[in-house]
Amino acid sequence: MNMKVKRLVSYFVALLMIISIVLTGCGSKSTSTSNNTKKNAPKSTSSSGPQVNKKKVFRFAGVGWWPKPPLYQGNPFANGGIGAPPVFVMPEGLFKFVRVTDELINQLAESYEQKGNETIVHIRKNVKWNDGQPFTSKDVWAYYMLNNGAFILRYLTGIDTPDDYTVVFKWATPAPEDRLKILLIAQDQQAQIPYHIYGKYVDKAAELLKKGQPTNDPNKKGAFGLYYDKNVSDEIAKNWQDFLKENPKLPIMTGPYMVKTVTASDMVMVKNPYYWDKSKQKFDMITAKQTDASGSLAMLKTGQIDWADFTPAKDILDSILAGNKDLVHYQVPDPADPGFVYNIQKPPFNDVNVRKAIVYTLDREKIKDVGNYFGKVGDVSLTGMPLNMVEKWVPQDIRDKMTKYTYDPAKAEELLKAAGWTKGSDGKWRDKNGKLYNFVIGVASGAPFANAAEVAAEQMSKFGLPTKLMSVDPSLYYTNAQKPKNAYDMSVEFIDVSWGFNHPWWPLSAFYWGFPSQAGNFPTVEDEKSPDYGKLKMVLPGPDGKAVDIDQTIKQMFYMSDEEVRRAAGNIVWITNENAFGVDFYQNVTGFWINAKMIKNIPFEDQIQKYNRNMPLPTSEEDIKTICRYHFGVYGLYAGFYEPR
Repeated sequence: MNMKVKRLVSYFVALLMIISIVLTGCGSKSTSTSNNTKKNAPKSTSSSGPQVNKKKVFRFAGVGWWPKPPLYQGNPFANGGIGAPPVFVMPEGLFKFVRVTDELINQLAESYEQKGNETIVHIRKNVKWNDGQPFTSKDVWAYYMLNNGAFILRYLTGIDTPDDYTVVFKWATPAPEDRLKILLIAQDQQAQIPYHIYGKYVDKAAELLKKGQPTNDPNKKGAFGLYYDKNVSDEIAKNWQDFLKENPKLPIMTGPYMVKTVTASDMVMVKNPYYWDKSKQKFDMITAKQTDASGSLAMLKTGQIDWADFTPAKDILDSILAGNKDLVHYQVPDPADPGFVYNIQKPPFNDVNVRKAIVYTLDREKIKDVGNYFGKVGDVSLTGMPLNMVEKWVPQDIRDKMTKYTYDPAKAEELLKAAGWTKGSDGKWRDKNGKLYNFVIGVASGAPFANAAEVAAEQMSKFGLPTKLMSVDPSLYYTNAQKPKNAYDMSVEFIDVSWGFNHPWWPLSAFYWGFPSQAGNFPTVEDEKSPDYGKLKMVLPGPDGKAVDIDQTIKQMFYMSDEEVRRAAGNIVWITNENAFGVDFYQNVTGFWINAKMIKNIPFEDQIQKYNRNMPLPTSEEDIKTICRYHFGVYGLYAGFYEPR
């Protein structure tokens, strides 16, 4: 089955479910990644037991966090999933991958080695599912046989299990370089499909996958690089749907905690008695409340929960801190830049001068102050990757050639006049034919950047380009915004974003093959009879004047050296910026809250009073590693960093 790009309509849950990481393995040398996950964690300050949090409870609250019984069930892939709290502390992979820093931490893997086109992973021998059954290499194999749309499978020819504790990933030729191989493996949480429960669906999927046929057509390649005709694809899809109906009462996974009880409003999780590292189980119980947004905020303010994942507007943040002296807020880097893309095939956005002019009308510092006070504003239009990745991956000589876009209304006027536009006595701009436009910016209701988009609309209107923001329910917005509807003049989302590891392929593929491309109405092959139907059709001059086939360049990136990747990525970033396909508002800064009255061993404890409990974005590499390790997926709880106070 082909993996499809899915839009994220629940931003907080999406952030919590996303993982990322890397370490380089080379040759045939056995490599053990970071096992000591506590090396940058605060040291325990007391051995006498909790003095305040004597019940050793960790408390959450959230909105829409799990399906209400009787709909709740234990299959993580079924409709509604297993809920956010279990996702924090139950699924495990061979490796834990820390987003932003690409740190790799061993979970179910003890070590790995690279031998030519094989990555050999040795898994722990003392791991059990929370029902007491052993976790073996067959469970890893089961994950990929059944979940055969997993992204990594397009780069593999097979997965072998020579014994219960060895998994061999066999790479197709050409293969990604070794650093990327382990990154790709680390994208998955393989301990989610226990073979002893779902074996009949796994075995059927494995038999069906054997029916695949070799193909040289990249558009037809599915799992293991093979082509599956309609009959086989339909059988695979039906088997998957049958699997989704196999619902244990509660989730069965390998993580440190397990679900005990679930009601419409409350979830209780307790220690997994079979967990392979009991030293990480610092809390006896985890409780979660299901509430609305105002209820969750109220519980944070009054100290009824111990952790929350959001960074509100500055005035709200200051109010929360002033109202509860036990709360600490941490800022965390986030490789995600919200903004909008134009519908570039719809007049007047098919004129690059008009697109550029609008960028110059926007005071992005003011947009940032409303949308994300702690964010960072760049001097680009769009780049196809977050601002921090431009600094890392684009060669300096290309960056020096990039047009700088800062707030400059005079420059905007100059560009509009060059395009034949005139400004009327009413202060509004009209095109060369005298047409007055009323632009619409679309955004998903509830999106964390909706207020920023509202400011952008106001600034455009003030400049003389009447613009309104249309807030649309997420269930409709993404369908309306993308092809074939393209209902809005400009569509807002996290545009320059790297949800995965820090390699240019990730954000550039998301930009040119995902939502920005679809909402931007980027040109594609329209002939349904063509084998290239739907393929991106953008061949544009790069910084040296030579034509760059964007689609082909992105596809080749996994097989390039780092220097080749930098040059290729730099060319695409330059093209994206010069053509001004949209506007990058700012790079996001996310964050989280800790109730220090109940939880100890929190990050940077000795600096909290200095910063009045609002910890700034770290600047040193080591501090960035620490805060990212604590944040994503509540890893501070999962890894045993946090302790009851």
